[in-house]
Amino acid sequence: MKELSFIIYILFLFLQTQLNFAQQNNVKDKELIGKWKSIKIDQKNVEINIQFNLDSTVKYEISTLLNGVYTLRNNKLVSYFTKFGTKNTVVDTSIIVIKDNTLTQKSLVGGTTIKMKRIDNTNVNSNLIIGKWKSDNYNGYQAITEFTPYFQVNVRLLVKSIEGEYSVDKNMITIFSPNSYRMRMNYKITGNTMTLHNLENGKDLTMVKLKN
Repeated sequence: MKELSFIIYILFLFLQTQLNFAQQNNVKDKELIGKWKSIKIDQKNVEINIQFNLDSTVKYEISTLLNGVYTLRNNKLVSYFTKFGTKNTVVDTSIIVIKDNTLTQKSLVGGTTIKMKRIDNTNVNSNLIIGKWKSDNYNGYQAITEFTPYFQVNVRLLVKSIEGEYSVDKNMITIFSPNSYRMRMNYKITGNTMTLHNLENGKDLTMVKLKN
């Protein structure tokens, strides 16, 4: 009987140790949970977003950014974008129609038509262009377009998206995807800022945690 009690006691200590270890790991993992956005990157027109979820799933997105200005008279929209790394400006003139929170933009230059859905609460059910819009086919890309009240237009084109799972071992994150893609990164979190060091290509990345 004493031997059985001793074995149960040893098992209890073992399970308690494992539980404490798991809790410590979970506390460390919880710092990762949420959406992170790159704030410093070599290619200034590239943005990386990573969403770490509590169930160990992850979404890793690489986007190209287009920043410009616009004018709007009646339903005629003129957008001016500067080509990255040059002083050249690309001008696009289009006719727009806004109805039921859908923006239809038909280019007078290339003849292409883009349909976007309003995705924020700015000017819902109005015919105003100001706000954020999402398109599933912006010249072949998924895109988020934002028109500001100060006549700025910002377009984020989704170039690559990886959905999979991640694991954490000490200070290393490993991201796996169904197509056998693997990425390993060392990470350090200070406040709402995270520094990543990619062990595959040796590059560093600084990210900031976005508010929910």
